[in-house]
Amino acid sequence: MKLWHLEEELDAFLSTIRGQREKRKVNVRAIVESIRESVRGGGDETLRDLSRKYDGWEKDYPLKVTQAELEEAAASVSKKDTAVLKGMIRNVAAYHKGQYGPRRTFRRKGLSVKEEFVPVERALVYVPGGQVPYPSSLIMGAVPAKLAGVRHIYATTPTRNGRINPYIAAAALLLDIRDIYRIGGAQAIYAFSFGTETVPKVDMIVGPGNAYVEEAKRDVYGHVGIDMLAGPTELNILLTDTYPAEILAWDLFSQAEHDEMAAVGLFSPSKEDLYGIMRQVERLISSAERRQTIEKALEANAFLAHYRKLETAVRAINAIAPEHLEVIGDESAARDILYPGIIYVGRHTCVAMGDYYIGTNHVLPTGGAGRFSAGLSVDRFTKRRVLVKIEKSFLDRYADKAIRLSRIEGLQAHGEAIKARKGLA
Repeated sequence: MKLWHLEEELDAFLSTIRGQREKRKVNVRAIVESIRESVRGGGDETLRDLSRKYDGWEKDYPLKVTQAELEEAAASVSKKDTAVLKGMIRNVAAYHKGQYGPRRTFRRKGLSVKEEFVPVERALVYVPGGQVPYPSSLIMGAVPAKLAGVRHIYATTPTRNGRINPYIAAAALLLDIRDIYRIGGAQAIYAFSFGTETVPKVDMIVGPGNAYVEEAKRDVYGHVGIDMLAGPTELNILLTDTYPAEILAWDLFSQAEHDEMAAVGLFSPSKEDLYGIMRQVERLISSAERRQTIEKALEANAFLAHYRKLETAVRAINAIAPEHLEVIGDESAARDILYPGIIYVGRHTCVAMGDYYIGTNHVLPTGGAGRFSAGLSVDRFTKRRVLVKIEKSFLDRYADKAIRLSRIEGLQAHGEAIKARKGLA
């Protein structure tokens, strides 16, 4: 973990962060493009080939998981663990209720414009599962889709040797989602974007994934809608006061253990505290079950940053726009930080609780996308439907002005279409 001194090195620090992000994109782009062409040309057979290659399939399985498989896998989940999944579903539903956009009617003399929100018809929830299973991501994607009124909800996840993870199966049954596919990676994104012999084309794809999934989602936007660019996870921690270094080390580990491309960093006004955190990282790493992944992430994408003026740290964080931000100490500092996917404030608030049991959505923008997008919500599964009605009185008042604008832009037929309406009784 490199130690930066922000007041002297801010430009170099931000340039390094940008460079790390771009490197992650470039390294996967060529692979993703080749997968796209293979899937579009080879359909189901290509999906099976790639599953043999990446997920260790030893035989060909039906791409869709059967109901019997779901029930058999879910039966191995204990009652206690099932209750925890039910609790998470309740919490996520409780938080997301009420996010649906309200209807609105705009009226002027002779004009009415009605706005309402209608759900997309078909949505895919991508559930990561390459290294570890994520039933939580299925819940985070499916609950707001159901609340939005999406008619057809599909899910797909990588499967080791074709076997659906029991916890993902259990969550799917609790959510009453029956259309589950055993496909992962960029190939799954392309399959559901364009359709294959057995995989349906959808309107919207949501859910986090690795760098390959993120790049594929970037590529298919326009053919389908996507929630956001949600790739390898990111965490920044802003300290304004001293805080136990051991807790901070575990917070950094909690996001670094997701993926060796995960990016974590910490800002502090105390060099002594930063060195203390370094020591705790070195002491605790041996007790982390996913040590190898954490070490690779820390080596490639981690930083510690010392600042003297709080505004310097705030400026850096706004430029980075990390997926997650923890603010520990002066909570008022969060007021000027605008772009993280989510901000956790206070001594007892940690990302790990947000990932699981607060109810807020953990599908969040990464790679700086927080500067223009937000976390997954009910309204992301909807689109605005607009109905306009013009009365003759409005046309009589404004038609000539609109015709004049059509002449300014050199679009004569626009003006004639308006003029023709004026003659109607």
